[in-house]
Amino acid sequence: MADEDERKVGPVYRVLTQDLYSTGFHGEEFGYRQEEMWRSKSRQFSRDADVIGKTEEGRWVAKKEKVGPIERTGFVILRQSLWRDAAELDRRLVIKIFSNRGSWLATAEEMVADEYALSFAADRPLLSFVVIAEDTELLTWVRQLRRGGLSTENYAFYVLGPEGRFETFRIEGERASLGDDYSVIRLNGNETVAKIDSKFGDIGGEFTVTVRDPVLAENDWFCRILQCFSVIIPFRGTMRDKIDKGFNKWKKGKFDPSLHRYEVSLLANPRKLTLKLDELEDV
Repeated sequence: MADEDERKVGPVYRVLTQDLYSTGFHGEEFGYRQEEMWRSKSRQFSRDADVIGKTEEGRWVAKKEKVGPIERTGFVILRQSLWRDAAELDRRLVIKIFSNRGSWLATAEEMVADEYALSFAADRPLLSFVVIAEDTELLTWVRQLRRGGLSTENYAFYVLGPEGRFETFRIEGERASLGDDYSVIRLNGNETVAKIDSKFGDIGGEFTVTVRDPVLAENDWFCRILQCFSVIIPFRGTMRDKIDKGFNKWKKGKFDPSLHRYEVSLLANPRKLTLKLDELEDV
């Protein structure tokens, strides 16, 4: 992808913090007029949007050889009709990240059918979601995988580069961690290119992504994936409990899950969007 001299993992080149609130009363959404303003900025700000946190960011300053000031960059919403207002076994987590000006940046959507399939194969509840980012038309699947009885939590994803090349990553839970902290490991070189530090408390939680690869620090697609993952961290327990209950009830014939049409739409054949008409004959 890039010259390996540029890829040496070093200091922190980019910091992205997701600070989640404990209540629903925040400046970003307080009042009907404010909600209408956000909706006028982007159709991604749905009528069931609940602002659940803010985002902050700092970038490497070459002259000072350190990350510059951490500044407010945007906010996070949760689609509460699909989560809080839904029946327990029908819940589906959807979170979105916006800029300070209300422009949509990224969405993470739970993929329930994929979770049931993965859980059936592993005989334990596993999570799956896709990330949709504003700077790419491609979906990124982030799947929890089982590596063995003694392993920590593990997730896998990949991102495409130029000329069809791609890079693969593993998000691995840190064993000696007081919170839910993770290392992001790049397959090429088996290097830790990013970290996710989780700080839980009475005020929701703070989740900080630090990117240590200079090339990936400039890759907004990669950074949005980690931002979305960090927001999902505090919901994991509820998601697993839901899948576990639904999985066991389904096996006993006491539950028959169905997919929301928004999830079905993400399964549509994408080739017509990415291939030329004459290429379709060779697929």
